[in-house]
Amino acid sequence: MPEPLATLVLETSFRVPGLGVLAVPAAPGAAALLAYALHTALAITLLAEGQPPLALTGTVEELAHAGQPPRRALLLDFDPGGALPSGTRLQLAAALPDLY
Repeated sequence: MPEPLATLVLETSFRVPGLGVLAVPAAPGAAALLAYALHTALAITLLAEGQPPLALTGTVEELAHAGQPPRRALLLDFDPGGALPSGTRLQLAAALPDLY
């Protein structure tokens, strides 16, 4: 199995109905997402405590709140039925080819 490009730890996440989960990584690991253009698709492994690793796809997105600088986040093509707990780890495995 290849080495992950980066391992991110979740600060928070939000379920986005119909789209998946917006995962907001904690600093300093979140800086790893700056290497990718917005909407870049990534192969990701979800590492949740007490669960087997789960391979999924996510895209690099930007999250902005009023009065704060924008932050990078991952929109995971995955619906666990709610938000993921803080501290969940995400391993970035590879950038996927752009299909468009």
